[in-house]
Amino acid sequence: MFDKLLTIGEIAKLFNLPTSKIRYWEAKELFTPKRNNSNDYRIFNIQTFIELLEVNFYRNLNVPIKQMKNFNKIGPESTYSILKNTEKDIEKELINLKKQLVGIEKRKKQLEDLFLLKKVGYSFEQIDIKKIVPLDMTKSEDVQIQLEHLSNFILYKEIKSDNTFHLGISVMPSYQYSKEVLWEQSSIKKNYVTCLIECCSEDFEKNNLKIHIDYLKKKGYKIDRVIASYLATTYYENTKGIDYYKGWLEIS
Repeated sequence: MFDKLLTIGEIAKLFNLPTSKIRYWEAKELFTPKRNNSNDYRIFNIQTFIELLEVNFYRNLNVPIKQMKNFNKIGPESTYSILKNTEKDIEKELINLKKQLVGIEKRKKQLEDLFLLKKVGYSFEQIDIKKIVPLDMTKSEDVQIQLEHLSNFILYKEIKSDNTFHLGISVMPSYQYSKEVLWEQSSIKKNYVTCLIECCSEDFEKNNLKIHIDYLKKKGYKIDRVIASYLATTYYENTKGIDYYKGWLEIS
């Protein structure tokens, strides 16, 4: 390939890079191409080709340009140190990316639950929530739990004693809470019917829960409590938003 010297256009085509980027790297002293004595055009031989391979490799790793100045002159020890530090940064990034993928999967599951509940209406299903504590928006830990996964936001109501919903968050059984716990899964198996609960975004008490309760009562069920996990919000033109929740209605 290098039986002749290459122009910047030819080298840019080989690397699939714009010539402006190669000129920028040169201006930042990441490499130094040869110059044609007759016209001062850049020319690339095997040495500058290898230099560009190195520069392109490290820039693809997002190594800062200031660390790469005169890169071919810093020595293997410094290069190794840069690689180790970059490796640590990438490992951290991978951890964050994996968390984001988990979040995407959970969010998809919420929407899939919404689609299914709209389609089937009611079904018997065991609840996958373990413990609910009151939501305290002044506690950063509570907010972080919500940010971690939107379905952790819970509406809770004891049919006999509660006139309104309690706002809560779903937590792991090991979560320590100084105040009274709203609900915790019992070792005694309970039966649940799932349904889609729709609430006005600005007022949780404006909802379709009574429709579900009346329907199940006609089927001979008694409703003891309602646990609803956030799914999604839809806004309609000229109307207020509607929040969708996956409701578990504890029946007996």
